[in-house]
Amino acid sequence: MAGALRNTARILACVAGLGAGAAQAFPDSTIEMIVPFGAGGGTDTVARLFEPEFSKALDGTIVIRNVVGASGSVGAATAAKARPDGYNIAYLPIGPASIQPLLRPGSYGGDSWEYICRTVNDPAILMVPADGNIASFDDFLKMDSIVYGSAGPGSVPHVAMAALAGATGKEAKHIPYKGTANAMNALAGGEIQIFADLPSVVKSFNVKPIAVFAAERHPSYPDVPTTLELGYDLQFSVWHGVFAPAGTDADKVDALAEACREAVNSPAFSESMAKVSTTTSYLDPEDFKAFVLKALETNEAVLKDAGLIQ
Repeated sequence: MAGALRNTARILACVAGLGAGAAQAFPDSTIEMIVPFGAGGGTDTVARLFEPEFSKALDGTIVIRNVVGASGSVGAATAAKARPDGYNIAYLPIGPASIQPLLRPGSYGGDSWEYICRTVNDPAILMVPADGNIASFDDFLKMDSIVYGSAGPGSVPHVAMAALAGATGKEAKHIPYKGTANAMNALAGGEIQIFADLPSVVKSFNVKPIAVFAAERHPSYPDVPTTLELGYDLQFSVWHGVFAPAGTDADKVDALAEACREAVNSPAFSESMAKVSTTTSYLDPEDFKAFVLKALETNEAVLKDAGLIQ
């Protein structure tokens, strides 16, 4: 009888242990990752190259949901307001994360998130037509006025160029376009004279880089000076990262963060990024949060100086 009781106790203990383990298992269902731009765009492309490694490291399934509109702010706001259960996350670039909240205050902000990790980071490059009348940064400085384009209001190309125009005292006209491809067509056709965007854009179009918005030269363009070298402390980059809604359980944030670290540092993701001229650049949750909050502070000052916000 005593032996039977002991066996029963052991069985109940095992069942209880299994139950506790099952309750703690994460993820045990599909995670939805919102990308705030359309399929095939730059952010979506990187997110879809990142997702397989992220899913693998998490030992789960992550599906991407594209939620577009208002320069990425619709998707970001949707993610920020999602249930904070660990199964709703977002893959956001600089614009929706640290520019759009300033241009469209109220729907979400820096305190709307649990920060998971930064995945990539590349400086913006100042570029001109390869056969145009601006051949160097000195040529740019000699011009009294300039017409520049952007991939949309509040985008990094817009903010970077507005800051540069202000710093150099240029009279500048801004023409926004619906995406980089349209802006590059305008540059080729002479509608605009200058543009700022990622290194991958330089490789894809017939343009000449004349400055890098960074403190250090870009390894792909070692002969191109930085804005800091040229006397202007203007540093703008395009970065991406993973976010979860504020209030997400700390254990789930930790699990997501560890999987994110593994994915970013995986050889497969690094190789994929090299093919699209993008640089992996991991930051853990604490450093990523500090980075984004600092970006919000910096961008607020830039946008005010450019007259884009009060």
